[in-house]
Amino acid sequence: MSGGIETTTGYFVATDGQAYENFMGRWSSRLAPLFLEFAGIRAADQVLDVGCGTGVMTHAAASLGANAVGFDMSEQYIDYARAHRSHQNARYEQGDARKLPYPDNSFDAAISTLAIDVVPYAEEIVVEMCRVVKPGGILASALHEYRSAFAPTFMLLDIAAVLDQKATTLRDYMLSHPLVWPDGQASLCRTLGLTEVGEAPLVVPYDYASFDDYWGTWLAGQGRVGSYVMGLSADDRATLRDHVRSAYLGGRPDGARSFSVIHRGVRGTILC
Repeated sequence: MSGGIETTTGYFVATDGQAYENFMGRWSSRLAPLFLEFAGIRAADQVLDVGCGTGVMTHAAASLGANAVGFDMSEQYIDYARAHRSHQNARYEQGDARKLPYPDNSFDAAISTLAIDVVPYAEEIVVEMCRVVKPGGILASALHEYRSAFAPTFMLLDIAAVLDQKATTLRDYMLSHPLVWPDGQASLCRTLGLTEVGEAPLVVPYDYASFDDYWGTWLAGQGRVGSYVMGLSADDRATLRDHVRSAYLGGRPDGARSFSVIHRGVRGTILC
């Protein structure tokens, strides 16, 4: 489906590229240089970016001189990437990452950021990523480390879980996903036979100008948490907003806040 992904706890909405930029793309832009350095992406590499969203990482790889293909299920996100992140070294294609339309050994590296934990078939995607990478090439991914340091999301979800069982279910599903814990992605890589598997925290500041800037990231309904927030009744959403605003302010006047967010990066080498 082009507008999102069914999960066991609801729907990951992926319908509006500009809304995603405000929700997550602006922070992916900060993650990009850290992740690409960690992944070892070099000029002239053939790179596949799976779950590319609005094209942040694809464009960043292309800007390094790599030949990059961004691949995503969402037609809306791909359309946004083509319109706003065009580059002579980049192209964007839409489809199902469980059936990548590329021959074996097509790329020097396959990467994915903030994507494979939102689907119920992550291993199938990673197997496909391995298939299209040349022997000796690189597979690298990064996900939020939810429990340790993802305050922008779990500040909201922990409060919502006190008010609503549906939020508890969503929070617990996200937190219990094996890939978002330390060694989660790395364990999958080792299981699939990758060698030289390494893992590192990649820390990015998520800065908000005000509470309204923060709260507004959820109001376009993108992702799982935005979908949850916008699925509430107006009264329930207002109650949640009041509680979350108090947590955001933390006893201080409204204004800018910065949250240091950990992304867990993993890199492995495809066997020769």
